Amino acid sequence: MDDKGILYIATGDDFVKEAEISAQSVSKAMPNIPIAIATDARPEYKFDHVVNISKPHYGFQDKITQMSRSPFDKTLYLDTDVFVNTDVNEVFELLNEFELGLALNHDREAYNPPGIPNSFPEYNTGVIVYKNNDKFYQFTKVWKKNHEEILSNVETHDQPSFRKTLFESDLRIATLTPEYNCMIRYPGHVRNDVKIGHSRLLDIQSPGASKKVDVPRAIESLNKYRGHRIYAPNGKKNISIKYGYLHKESPLHKRLLNNIRMDGIFSTIKRGIPFLIKAIRKNNH
Repeated sequence: MDDKGILYIATGDDFVKEAEISAQSVSKAMPNIPIAIATDARPEYKFDHVVNISKPHYGFQDKITQMSRSPFDKTLYLDTDVFVNTDVNEVFELLNEFELGLALNHDREAYNPPGIPNSFPEYNTGVIVYKNNDKFYQFTKVWKKNHEEILSNVETHDQPSFRKTLFESDLRIATLTPEYNCMIRYPGHVRNDVKIGHSRLLDIQSPGASKKVDVPRAIESLNKYRGHRIYAPNGKKNISIKYGYLHKESPLHKRLLNNIRMDGIFSTIKRGIPFLIKAIRKNNH
């Protein structure tokens, strides 16, 4: 096995094409990391490893059964609708202390399995970094069983069964911040630069969602701002910043107008007076 790498699981031509777009973003951001795909198709993109799925389910079961077939000891699994904007090698460092890491589900609980406290969160399984060992393999076997039991009662995706399996396991979990799995198609909040955006890269009819935003463009819009940002899709294939301050490198007039929008004209003038006095004194010297 290679020490670390990226894994996609894609069955059906549409999802393979989307995985190829995602893989291209990985190659640009992390040119030295190997990329694998588990699939029933023949990708056009030159993946470093292709794992054949001989009997696909064409559903969430494929993810559950194929994750442990990763050719990497330390694996970063990505859904096909994930765009990697910058190097994220630091997520593998989590595996020095934890067995897997992933972000909370932006959409909260899709379904509450019996016996799980409401205080235990549901995680989003679109971005998972994990130790690919026997312990994880055993985890996926229980996950598959729980998923099948839940499906017999309600039609839902893989995250409720993952939540139940995780709650009942002894795996050490690291919770990633939203910047490592920014679900751009929903309203949300981030604090630092977004590194991984999550929303359809192709307009595929799927249980997930249709293509609502241009993901690279939305990430660029978010990262023009600093500190706390609240955002929402705007219906124009992008997101709107509901709260956030532009970086100091932005043109002064744009920062001024944005500050007025955020704080009002009087507060903006009051906060700006000390900076104006300082600038005048600097010029006089």
